[in-house]
Amino acid sequence: MKRPSFQFYPADWRNNAKLRRCSWEARGVWLEVMGLMHDSDHYGVLHWSLKEIAQALGAPLKALKELVDKGVLYGAEKGPCEPLIYIPMSGRKPGPAVELLAAADGPIWFSPRMVRDEYVRTHRGTSSRFGAGNGDGPDPSPKGGFGEGQGEAPKHAPRHRQGDGSTSSPSSSSSPSVANATSVDARQRFEMHEDWQPDEMSLKTQLKMAGMSATAITDAAVSEFVAYWINRNTADNQGGWCHRLVKRAKEQAARSAGAAPQGEPAADWAAEEVIL
Repeated sequence: MKRPSFQFYPADWRNNAKLRRCSWEARGVWLEVMGLMHDSDHYGVLHWSLKEIAQALGAPLKALKELVDKGVLYGAEKGPCEPLIYIPMSGRKPGPAVELLAAADGPIWFSPRMVRDEYVRTHRGTSSRFGAGNGDGPDPSPKGGFGEGQGEAPKHAPRHRQGDGSTSSPSSSSSPSVANATSVDARQRFEMHEDWQPDEMSLKTQLKMAGMSATAITDAAVSEFVAYWINRNTADNQGGWCHRLVKRAKEQAARSAGAAPQGEPAADWAAEEVIL
């Protein structure tokens, strides 16, 4: 059974740092490209050249090239393309790596998020009405239906293959790697753990909103933040933890700026005619 649609998450779309760097034209073309990938026999993958994709969509070739340059569309026009690796998580522990896409020669273009979500649905979606089988084992999942995967989501590929701008909701939350910006579910809440790290996309967004530089978030600041929250019974999603981290760094910077410099002489209250 082929699903006729996929879910769209406006917040994910608007907060995707890579997609926001693209022009309005390229963003519109990306929606059309995802439609092609949704209908592809190999879900999320197109074995077409950029020119053929442009012709199929009636879209300008420069918009597709922009998506590639901004890191939204992955793959290769010619030559070898890196494999896409998925590392499932269970109880915050990484499982054996799974090769979702083998290394191949171009042309090949894909959305890592769509490919990962399809794998998760295929292997973990048997409890849904789409995945109900005959009792002989998991059935291959039909296409579409973003965000319905259950359990933990993929961590990362050899390169930082997150934030490709796909609208599917990833299937997991906690991830110990900075590279896992969009490989994790921004909506799922979890308690702080010792391997936690801020993801690139959420951190950039929060720093921009706070008007702070990335240099304010040091390894020492992250370690101190984790140590503070790890023994507290508090749960938040990945974006929420990044917000708390940036807020804490901003407060500490404000306190440091307001503190008197070391060795500064005390004020002469009598000379200032101040009556205590």
